Amino acid sequence: MKNTNNNKWPALLRGTVISATISKHMSYIALADRKAQNIITINAFLVPISLTGIRSADFRVGTVIAIITAITSILFAIISLLPKKYYDKHHKDELLHFSAIQYFSEDEYVKELGRSLKDESKIGKIAAQDIYHMSKNILVPKFRWIHHSYITFLIGNFIALSIIIFNILI
Repeated sequence: MKNTNNNKWPALLRGTVISATISKHMSYIALADRKAQNIITINAFLVPISLTGIRSADFRVGTVIAIITAITSILFAIISLLPKKYYDKHHKDELLHFSAIQYFSEDEYVKELGRSLKDESKIGKIAAQDIYHMSKNILVPKFRWIHHSYITFLIGNFIALSIIIFNILI
């Protein structure tokens, strides 16, 4: 009698690696979204405070720069929060992303996913495609927009504070 336990471990290992990778990607998405929300909160708090400085001639230019910077930073953070989709209706084998489901009827989707789950090589390919697209089309743009938001916030506020300090000292 053939020992089937030896064949189960490689499949279990593959499933665990795929599951851990998808979980890691989901954690990165949650982290990026929290960062974006924090950026929005901080900048939304700074805009009304900055508005009080517009009345003073010494603070006016710096304040305007700080407000424009905050609004731009908020815009970049909001863009990073927008849902991303990567499914092309011509690629019927990308079944694991939410945006793919819309191109199937319920019966079609259940049948296609069932067929894929029965084929070990096909489900592995589908999972690998999902991980790839989650990284390339969701995570990379999210973190790029958050990076732009942080850089805008830092550089803009540095310039604004520099101008305000310069005007005060002169």
